[in-house]
Amino acid sequence: SPRLWPEVNLARRCAPQLASALLGTAAYQELLFPGGSMEMTLPVYEDAVISRFYNDCLVAAVDSIVACLPDGRLLSVVEIGAGTGGTASSVLPRLQGVCLQYMFTDVSETFLNQAQRRFAEYAGFMRFEL
Repeated sequence: SPRLWPEVNLARRCAPQLASALLGTAAYQELLFPGGSMEMTLPVYEDAVISRFYNDCLVAAVDSIVACLPDGRLLSVVEIGAGTGGTASSVLPRLQGVCLQYMFTDVSETFLNQAQRRFAEYAGFMRFEL
């Protein structure tokens, strides 16, 4: 099924090197993010069947919360371990105009830098923190 291609493509890239990655003779980061690119992993977090399902559930929850907000009340959101931004890309459009602050956090400065560029249109209410 074409809906499974994100996982299939990532498995094709990583599976042959699994033993080396587990033994520490191959850098897992390079397998997942070749040359620092998110091209292989981003579709897994945004387009894969299971990711799409959970992100859609989260969007529905955000929509419900926003619908219950009193007039003039704004949200503050913290996403812990935001990584590639798969979740943020789903919820940020729903939060525009109703979010005082969206804090995008991760342990990787590379992810934060890429997210700042990717989500520049939301710069008015986004923060990026290690």
